[in-house]
Amino acid sequence: MNKTLSIGEISALFNLNVQTLIYYDSIGLLVPAERNPKNGYRRYRFDQIYKLATIRYLHRLGYSLKEIHASYLESRDIDSTLEQLRNQSSIIRKKAENLLNTDRAIQQKIHFIEQELPNVDIDRVSIKEFPDRYYFPIGGEELLYGDDWFYLNPTVVFYKGDSKYFGAYLFDDGENTILQKEMTDSLRFSVIPAGRFLCGYHQGAYEQIYESAQRIRKAGGELDLAEISIKFNIIDQFVERDSTNYITEVQIPIIDSEEHRERLLCL
Repeated sequence: MNKTLSIGEISALFNLNVQTLIYYDSIGLLVPAERNPKNGYRRYRFDQIYKLATIRYLHRLGYSLKEIHASYLESRDIDSTLEQLRNQSSIIRKKAENLLNTDRAIQQKIHFIEQELPNVDIDRVSIKEFPDRYYFPIGGEELLYGDDWFYLNPTVVFYKGDSKYFGAYLFDDGENTILQKEMTDSLRFSVIPAGRFLCGYHQGAYEQIYESAQRIRKAGGELDLAEISIKFNIIDQFVERDSTNYITEVQIPIIDSEEHRERLLCL
């Protein structure tokens, strides 16, 4: 067996791109034992494959190359290795949990669209009854785009007079809402109080939604309607590029009692 291996042989042995090995050399992570002064060809001692195997192992476990180079390779012993592996396992489990939580939120948005879209009738105004519904408050539009919940959950918008604020709706499909609550127990939930709502739809850009809300209010006749109106984005900019095809459900609470009126004031 050759005492040294070429960079091509090392590349083939580990199924690594040659450029990766050149990069490892450039940052001092795996420096070849020899370099031909005339042509720059790199050669590695055979025992360097063990170091490269360790690098690959640690990188596979999620350590950055900087972490491997700076602190791990030269400080390995059984106690420190076990401690670092425990720490890395904890980090990986947290990342996996976050990915699962993100998938739950994505599934929730998919289920929301699939359930709501078949019920859309742009010209219909009806009265619907809902239980308490939950959402994560986000705030004004200036906060909207920096909040991950906006991108992953159905968006609910509360209009009151000239002001509006946003939330991430926890669509209750019988499963994911409970999971969302469990995974975000550090967040404060807000509630849309149970009751009857005068409901209709708006199709088109959000700039014209006020006219649709007024049309729906007018259809309510003598009903005692709350000042606030709640809009649920069913088809939005994340699933449709043409704003004329956006679909929003407008829900206006019907006040059934003074107690109900007080609960609505919290929105």
